[in-house]
Amino acid sequence: MASKKAPAQATNNPRPNPSMKCGCSVCLKRYPGDRTPTEEHTGSWEARYTDPRGKDRSKTRPTYDDAVAFLEQTRTEMRQRTWIDPARGEITLSAWWTLWWPTQTKGEMRIEHWTQAQLRDEGMWRNHIAPTFGSVKLFEMEWRETQLWVNALHDENGGPLAASSVTKCFQVLDRMLEDAKRDRRVPFNPAEGVKLPAIKKKHPEDRRPPSYAQLWLIRHQLPEHFHNLLIVAQETGLRFQELAGLRWCNVDFEGRRIHVREVLVEPRGKIKRKAYPKSDAGLRTVPMTGLARRVLWELWAEEPEASRAVSEPKDGVCESELVFHGRNKVRRGSKVNGGAGEPYRAPLRRSAFRRLWIDAIEKAGVVRKAVKKVKAQKVDEQTGRAQTVEAERTDWWPDFHDTRHAFASRLHDRGVPEVITQEILGHERAGEVTWIYTHAAADYAGQVLAALEDGKPGAVKRAPGRRLRAVKAA
Repeated sequence: MASKKAPAQATNNPRPNPSMKCGCSVCLKRYPGDRTPTEEHTGSWEARYTDPRGKDRSKTRPTYDDAVAFLEQTRTEMRQRTWIDPARGEITLSAWWTLWWPTQTKGEMRIEHWTQAQLRDEGMWRNHIAPTFGSVKLFEMEWRETQLWVNALHDENGGPLAASSVTKCFQVLDRMLEDAKRDRRVPFNPAEGVKLPAIKKKHPEDRRPPSYAQLWLIRHQLPEHFHNLLIVAQETGLRFQELAGLRWCNVDFEGRRIHVREVLVEPRGKIKRKAYPKSDAGLRTVPMTGLARRVLWELWAEEPEASRAVSEPKDGVCESELVFHGRNKVRRGSKVNGGAGEPYRAPLRRSAFRRLWIDAIEKAGVVRKAVKKVKAQKVDEQTGRAQTVEAERTDWWPDFHDTRHAFASRLHDRGVPEVITQEILGHERAGEVTWIYTHAAADYAGQVLAALEDGKPGAVKRAPGRRLRAVKAA
């Protein structure tokens, strides 16, 4: 009975790669010589296949059996729709960022239209991910290297970021690799299973927001033209960027309301006017207390007629319409006012105000600070290359953002429902977020002590206070 021909001979796939060392008929025909003839090919084999797009491809394997196994696996993956083109994973992470980032911004490439989260993610990529992995190809990414990178970022290991910031930075890389997997560029996410640093819980005293008495002390150490800014902040709970972007057209004195409709952002150090706040929940209306209304009314009485104008975000910053601003400055190169320059209002910058704030909390005697040694990237002026140097990072308490915590605690103390607190603060969800702001502010130990001791013989009578109230955390 005649033997059946092997499939490789019938289809010539896989086929031998001609070699000058092999003595088979194919190799001798291609490369004649004095080699000893052999029946079997001793070199590599070429496995050919057609991808789902109809493009002819091939892969070299060391033996015939390996080539056959590769073909069978490839054909099975194509039938199951799990096949991944190896060439798609040969781009660098920087090239993939260029393709991936527009999917996160919905195609919007103008920085002033990005959300705060998008600005943060872009900064994480530019400052921490790109310097390490920008030149690495997707298929070369490894779990071990990613884990070591995460460990080096943590400030406890001398890195530049706190545990919470390390998590946010890693999430950007993880999303990039997970989407590369969805885009059929890599078969798996090499960042899967990376362990993140644990966020240490703070002592209740460190979570407690500043009292209004402490804010009063801080206010009197700030420059006088910033006193009203802090008063409105602690009376409304507005964020710094919302205060910096507040315009007179959004202040309703008759209805005692502030309409939060836009903010000022600082992408890469340039002030931009953004039409919407941090999130959809940030687009809200905040009531004005009597103190806030009086302070704003006094500012309004001193404003020139130009501040009454109403413009759109597309018209630019329009500094004259801002409620809060820095001291008047002079535009360089202006020939107005006899060559002295044209005066204008300088929009508030977070970095500039932060320096004043730190000086104020130190002079007020309410400051708590922690100094850590971290690693930072410094660009050499001569070579233009980034170098890792040791630096010090100081964590300050209280921060200006803590005025929101103080305001939330005040609402909580007055018994305002959490769902209303959520709307006033501009959070997308209440429960846990509001609990974080308020649970450390209440003196639970004092309340329990008063409940246990009041009424006992000889106990010191305390002023009647609010009853204990449970705050749901989810």
